[in-house]
Amino acid sequence: MILKFVFETPSRVGIIEKISKRVAKKVGVKIGFDRDLENIYAYIEGDEKDIESFSRELANELPLSIFLKSLNAEVVEEFRDEKIDEFPNISLPPCPKCLREFKDINSEHYLDIYHHCEVCGYDVREKADIQNPKEFFSALVNKLKENGKISIQTMNGAYELSQNLEEAQIVAAKDLASIAKYFMAFEGDAKALASIEKPLVKLKTNLEFKKTFGLSIPAFDVKLPDCLVLEAIFELGDFEILGLKKCDNPQDLAFDVTVEKTPMAVVTDSVKKDILLYEGDRGIIPTFEKVQLSGILGVYKQYGAYSDQKRSVIDNKNFPNFEKKEAKPAFAGFYGVLSQWELEEKNIMGFCFYKEDESKIFINSPKFGLVEYIDFIFKFENFEEIFALISAMNDTGKKLIQNFAKREPELFEKALKADISSNKNGIYYLWGLIGVVLGFADNVEKAADKLLKYANEAMTKKGPRIDYKMNGNNLDPLWAIRTAMSFHMAGVDNYLLSYGVIESFAEFLSNNYDQVNKETPLDGAIIVGDLFEGEFLNKIYSYIDKNYKVYTPKALPISGAIEAYGSLVINTNLKKNEEKN
Repeated sequence: MILKFVFETPSRVGIIEKISKRVAKKVGVKIGFDRDLENIYAYIEGDEKDIESFSRELANELPLSIFLKSLNAEVVEEFRDEKIDEFPNISLPPCPKCLREFKDINSEHYLDIYHHCEVCGYDVREKADIQNPKEFFSALVNKLKENGKISIQTMNGAYELSQNLEEAQIVAAKDLASIAKYFMAFEGDAKALASIEKPLVKLKTNLEFKKTFGLSIPAFDVKLPDCLVLEAIFELGDFEILGLKKCDNPQDLAFDVTVEKTPMAVVTDSVKKDILLYEGDRGIIPTFEKVQLSGILGVYKQYGAYSDQKRSVIDNKNFPNFEKKEAKPAFAGFYGVLSQWELEEKNIMGFCFYKEDESKIFINSPKFGLVEYIDFIFKFENFEEIFALISAMNDTGKKLIQNFAKREPELFEKALKADISSNKNGIYYLWGLIGVVLGFADNVEKAADKLLKYANEAMTKKGPRIDYKMNGNNLDPLWAIRTAMSFHMAGVDNYLLSYGVIESFAEFLSNNYDQVNKETPLDGAIIVGDLFEGEFLNKIYSYIDKNYKVYTPKALPISGAIEAYGSLVINTNLKKNEEKN
C-alpha cells in the first residue's frame, strides 16, 4: 500500500521532511519525497497497519507551521522519491518531541534548556553551568515572585522578565488559554502563536487585562515561550503572562548564543486568515531557491544570495567571495518574488513600498515587459509651502487652512516650525507629513512611526475615508493631508484617524488593481517592501485576496532577504544578456 501525503507549503527549510523521515524510521516504513512550487509530497509504502501507525505518529510529532497551509492524504499506485535530503541549518524553537522530553520528569532531558534535535535548537556557543536544573530554575522563579523581576539570557536575546507589564516591550504567555484570557485573540492568531516559528503577534488588550493589571495600554507584541529557558520558568512558576524588556549583561542566567531576529506576523482578515511575516529571520534564514548564475552575490542590508551548481542560497551570515551586486530595492523585491513563483510569463501588478527607498507600482507582462505604472515622488521644503499649496487648490482648501489656523493654533504653529527635511520617500514620507500636522511628532520619521503605531492599535475595523488622488502618473499628496486635517477638526481621535490613513491607501491600491484588471486581465499581485507591516499589510492583502491571487515572498518576511535574492536574479539576467550580445 502507498499513501501520498500532500503538504501545502512553500517552505524549503526541511522541517516537514526531517520529522516525516524520523517518524518513518521509528515506525519502519519506506518514505520518499517530491515537491513543486507550493507542495511537498511524501510517499509512504508499507502494510496498512504500519501506515496507520505512521499517520498517528506524524499527527503527534508534526508541529504547526506558519507556512503549512493544509495537509491531505490519498492512496496512490506509484511510489516516488526525488532524494530531497539537503536542507539549510536554521535556529528553531523546540519541536513537540523535544518539548515533551523537556517536561517529562523521567526523561534524561528534563529541564535541560540546551536539549535539541535534528529539527529544532539554537546555536549555543558557550553554556551556563547548571548542575541541578530543577533547583536552579525553582530559585529563579522564587526570585521573580519575590523581587518582581529577574534578568536572564534566553535563546532569543537578553531580557528583564517582570510581573509588572507597564514597561514591557514584549509579553510572553504561558499558553493559549492565558492569551485568550487577557487579549483579543482569534483563531488565526492562535495558529500563528502556536506555530513552531513562534512569531510575535500584536494583540489588543481586553477588559480582563485592564482590570487585572490596572493598565490602559491598548496592545502588545505577544508570543508563547520560544525557547526552553522561558518554558522552564513557566513550567515551574504559576505565571500566566510576563513582561520582557531588553537588557544588557543579564545577572541571573547568562550564556553565549547566536541570536536571530524574532519573526513578526500579521494574521489577515482574508477568508483563509493567512499568516504573513513582515520581519524576522529565526527559523527562516537561510533558505534555498532555484539556480541562478554563479559568481554573483546579490546583497541587500545584511542579506546575501548566491548560486552554486545545485541551488541558490539566501543567508544572513556566510557568503562566498563573489562580486557583490545590489539592485534598487523596489525592483529587487519585485523580481525576487517574480522569480520565486515563476511569474515571468504572467501579467502581474507589483506593489513595492519602502520606508527608506522609493516606492513603485509595477506592471509586468510578457508582451510589454516591465512598466512603472505609478510614481510616488514628492518633497516639500516646509509646511508653509504645503499650507500655501492646499490654499491654492480651491476655495475649500483655502477655508480649511484658515479654519485649521484658527481652531488648532498650536498644531498649526508646530507644523510651521517642524523640520520636514528627510531622506525618506513616497508614502512613508507622506504619512510622516500627516503625522506632523496632527501633532504626533516634530519630524517625519517619528511622526510616520507614531501614525503606524496608532493604526495598528486602533480598536476598529473601519476608519474615515482619506482622499488619495492622482496627478497624472504621480500621487497628489495634498488631498490626503487636507482630508486628514478635516477629520481631525471634526473630532476624530488619533487612533481612528491613523487607521483611516492606512486603510484608505490600501483601498486605493486595490482599486488601481481592479481598474487595470478590467482593461488588461491580470494574473495576480505581488506585495513586497518593508512599509508593509501590521494593519497596512493586512488590509492590502485582504482587499486583493478577495478576488485575485496574491504573491508575497515565499517562506520569507515581506522584505529583507527577498531583495538580496532579487538582486541576484536581476544581475544574473543582465550578465546573461551581456554574454548574448
